[in-house]
Amino acid sequence: MPTKHIDDATALQLDDLYVRCVTLTQQPVKEVEVLRLAIQTGIGNITDNDILSSMTVKDSVWQRLAEQTWAEVTAWWPESAITARRFETLATVHSATWQQYPAERCRTALRAQLSRQLRESIFCTTDQLFGMKDLGMSDEEIRAAEERDAHLNVEYLASLPALAGRLWSTLSEHEQVLACHYSDQIGFTPHGQGDFVVCLTGTPSDE
Repeated sequence: MPTKHIDDATALQLDDLYVRCVTLTQQPVKEVEVLRLAIQTGIGNITDNDILSSMTVKDSVWQRLAEQTWAEVTAWWPESAITARRFETLATVHSATWQQYPAERCRTALRAQLSRQLRESIFCTTDQLFGMKDLGMSDEEIRAAEERDAHLNVEYLASLPALAGRLWSTLSEHEQVLACHYSDQIGFTPHGQGDFVVCLTGTPSDE
């Protein structure tokens, strides 16, 4: 088989295909026929994801695709409510661009382009709602803090229904932190002009 400029693994696959063709047809087969078969069959199955995940890609391409992904997600979810932890779940649901490029290399490149948007706050929502734990706390203090957090969690979950039907822009800072922290319980419906109506996606339960 003519294998100039073809890596050894691919050349071996072509040789195997050549043998299969001869064996199945029980006729002499031209090498160019085998190459044509492999190319025509393969070309139709090659996706953009295959191309970008296997070749060197200009950085501006990833930037453009990342911008598309972000625009698609933020059309359905408030930008300030998108956390790094939640992003991939939202992108999988709301971004056709993200869905089109499932290869890990593509996803890694897109996440890298969105690193500024997905940078976590110094204080996560858990710290904001429940307070930071002191490493020097005694066992008794730790138990007391855990009991306090459990009570707060019940209170916070009970307060989520009061957010339903309201616009994201009208929520207080504390209420927005609640919505972000309990994002598995909260959803949004686009309202227009960059605002969103808060909705509940499930029955709150203790976490």
